[in-house]
Amino acid sequence: MAYAVAAQRSRPLLVALILLHLAVISHQVDGGQGVSLLQGLSLRVLSPLQRGVRATISGGAELWRGYGRLRGTYEENRRLSAEVERLERLLLERSRQSGETEHFRELLGLRRLLPLETVVAEVLSRDGVPFYRGLTIDKGAADGVGLDSPVISPTGIVGRVIAVGPRAARVQVLLDRDCGVGVLVERSRANGVVSGQATAERGTTDLVMNYVPEQADVAVGDVVITSGFDRIYPKGLVVGRVRSVGKGSGLFKDVRVEPSARFDRLEEVLVVRPSTAGVEMPEAVR
Repeated sequence: MAYAVAAQRSRPLLVALILLHLAVISHQVDGGQGVSLLQGLSLRVLSPLQRGVRATISGGAELWRGYGRLRGTYEENRRLSAEVERLERLLLERSRQSGETEHFRELLGLRRLLPLETVVAEVLSRDGVPFYRGLTIDKGAADGVGLDSPVISPTGIVGRVIAVGPRAARVQVLLDRDCGVGVLVERSRANGVVSGQATAERGTTDLVMNYVPEQADVAVGDVVITSGFDRIYPKGLVVGRVRSVGKGSGLFKDVRVEPSARFDRLEEVLVVRPSTAGVEMPEAVR
């Protein structure tokens, strides 16, 4: 029994000795091409494993480098996007400032041409949207603004003041159907009254020139200016241009006028002080 147990324990040792002996013999036996049989066997067995390990390590390293490049590209894209947004904001701000500067230059140029005392006012709000017929400005009685003070822009008549507070005023614009302005056709001196057509339910930017006799000389493209007959607007301010001429009812023509004032872009206006409202305009501002 003891002999059998000793034999079982010695078998692994015997196998190990046999394998060691074979390895020694294989190392001594020439396998060709300058390597031993053991070395050749090792190359055939271990080379694919080494290539696999090398490929795995190389692939992992390349993946890590790719991740680094991708992260760097992502961060660069974020930086460039932020820079583009900053430049766009700067461009918009410069464009807005340029537009405001140009608008103020126009207002100041108009003030130099007008033989009138005027007040520059900012438009605070417009009511009746989308067919607004009035607006609120930031100047009032404390600034010399009075009832019926004419309100003008660099391109044409805007309207008149209909309510005054200490520091603000309400303006009725020409588009309002209840607004009326005495006018002349500059070329032929045919006269009439221009009024708006906008109501709370209906909006249009066209003006209508009423009370133009059928025989009056009026043509498309004629410049329409204030006549001064209404005793509100100084004579000679531009109102607009004749857009169409047709046969009206009775003894009068149907004359439509396109206003010169750009009502959709009003931000600042000039308010004429009442003491100078009756002055006639020089030819240069017509």
